[in-house]
Amino acid sequence: MEVSTELLINYAFAAYRVNKGYEKQTRRYSEDTPTTFSNKELIAYTVVNGTEGYVPHDFIPLTITNEDRESKKAADKHMRRYTMLALGDLNDFQNDMFTAYSSDKMPISRVGLIAYLPAFVERELKDKVYKARLKQEFGDSKHLEGNVEGNCEILKVIRVGQDFDEPFYMHFGAVNGNLVCFARKEGFAENTTYIIKAKVKGQDKERETGLPMTRINYVKLRKTEA
Repeated sequence: MEVSTELLINYAFAAYRVNKGYEKQTRRYSEDTPTTFSNKELIAYTVVNGTEGYVPHDFIPLTITNEDRESKKAADKHMRRYTMLALGDLNDFQNDMFTAYSSDKMPISRVGLIAYLPAFVERELKDKVYKARLKQEFGDSKHLEGNVEGNCEILKVIRVGQDFDEPFYMHFGAVNGNLVCFARKEGFAENTTYIIKAKVKGQDKERETGLPMTRINYVKLRKTEA
């Protein structure tokens, strides 16, 4: 069964809104708690609902709203930049995503990439802002030594973990203008400043810019006073 890619993209943004983000796996609870369907299944079940294939009894089809259409327009604007890039400038995942996005129709069995498109665009836009801030505000970053204390702004947080592993979060921030990174089981809020106490674990470089970055551990954070 092939479906219009444009329709699938609109459903992808509807699923992203309903799930308040991207859910890779469907999570089933007791009868009293509604199932959280993965974004991929939200789209697939909505498309086949009433036509063919199995649809769970507790599934509620997606409805595309004006908010979803506006989100798609913003994504279209971002994805247009790829038409101006040589394919050699794209990594494999970007290339696969752009190929799927650019198709006219797509088998419903391959909707996974399109389901991830809203998260992909959001991540790329956030990375663009992140890289610009690094160059503009932290060009003088230096490696730290010994005990680390001061104000720490959390610049970026990445969830790390396989499907059934216990996840953890990599944090990238700046302490008094110097770049740091650390791992925690819980994720702290991006673009928020905390008072930090930590110890230096080692020296590193920020992957995109090559700026000095310090790996820290034994991290204690508390919110700054309002």
